[in-house]
Amino acid sequence: MFEPIISFLKTAALAPVNRIRAIRAWFLPPAKDADTGARARWWMIRYGSKLLVLFAVFVWTAPLVWNASYIRGFDLSYPKKVIRVTNTHSGDEQVEIGGDAKTPRTNDRSMMVDMEIYLLDFAINQNRWMPSMPQYKFGLFGLPYDETPFLDNKASFQHGLLSALRRTAVELTDSLGRVRASSQADRDLQLARGNLQTDDETWWFNPFDEALPFGPVQPSDYVFQKSLDSYKRFNDRLEKGDALFDTRSDNLRQYLDRISKDLGSVVDQLSKRATAWKYDPKTDTFVPGEGNNRGWFDFKADNLYYEALGQMYAYHGLLQAAREDFKYVIETRGLTDVWDRLEAHVAEAAALDPLIVSNGARDGFLMPAHLAVMSESILRARVNMDEIQDILGR
Repeated sequence: MFEPIISFLKTAALAPVNRIRAIRAWFLPPAKDADTGARARWWMIRYGSKLLVLFAVFVWTAPLVWNASYIRGFDLSYPKKVIRVTNTHSGDEQVEIGGDAKTPRTNDRSMMVDMEIYLLDFAINQNRWMPSMPQYKFGLFGLPYDETPFLDNKASFQHGLLSALRRTAVELTDSLGRVRASSQADRDLQLARGNLQTDDETWWFNPFDEALPFGPVQPSDYVFQKSLDSYKRFNDRLEKGDALFDTRSDNLRQYLDRISKDLGSVVDQLSKRATAWKYDPKTDTFVPGEGNNRGWFDFKADNLYYEALGQMYAYHGLLQAAREDFKYVIETRGLTDVWDRLEAHVAEAAALDPLIVSNGARDGFLMPAHLAVMSESILRARVNMDEIQDILGR
């Protein structure tokens, strides 16, 4: 009657012992044969080969885990390290030079360009550029890390930060680095912009990318380093009076307009992912949305979240730098208070750094709605940008 129960208990009791024996058997060779020395040969072949495999796995994965584990140098006070008081003049005030009205030369460095330099150095020198790292590109047994909950937050953050740098690079080349659209663009700014447009996932060899040649090419971070050098050359020339930085109010308005539109796209992605149910006015009912409320188990939510965080972290510094470059415009047009609110809302979004990103319901009890919180913070900053644009357009 009790034999099945006794047998089950014996099996359960011996299970840990059997597992230990199986592990030992995986490593240890059979008993030594006195004549052939089988134990010694099996030890070298079996145990040595497995150690070699484990060592190869460690060499492959250790750099990935180490570099993807956290963002080095993440500090919301970083703008203070870069921004200083400059001698920038207002581009709205024309001066007479040789009988012609011309935009005054700055004769000082641009804080926006210096901020681009700092953020590029932060992304590619203080940290390893994750999107082009071969271990990251290979994925987890071939599955992209974006599809998993592991080791993808830093790469998403860098994607977002690069997006803000690219946007600023376009405005520096097309508007700020020359007088009007009819004059010639600055060569250093053109080179920096072109290099920043490089595919951010390029490595020395890219056999699985049909758009790239089979031969070796320069990795993304190497090309981005050239942009950093170009910005340094431009600012050095600007400080000597050999370059131009046009601080007209319409340039500031256009810059904020472009940023606002980019952030609008970010908010749309966050909102769609966070909307599990949406109201349909035609049927007066709630219907399934494009998103979900899986909370901690939405493994793609952190990608969107950290990409938005990277953008807001970059704009946290770039907008403070723009304030210094356009200080005369901001002061004379009465923008000080609203600009303070803009910086505060951008900083609030950049400071959101949860341990685990959760895409829960807005009224959820256990799992927060981090995507919704991020989108609302960005929306508040966009309202301030639109308000500033309205004042500048009057």
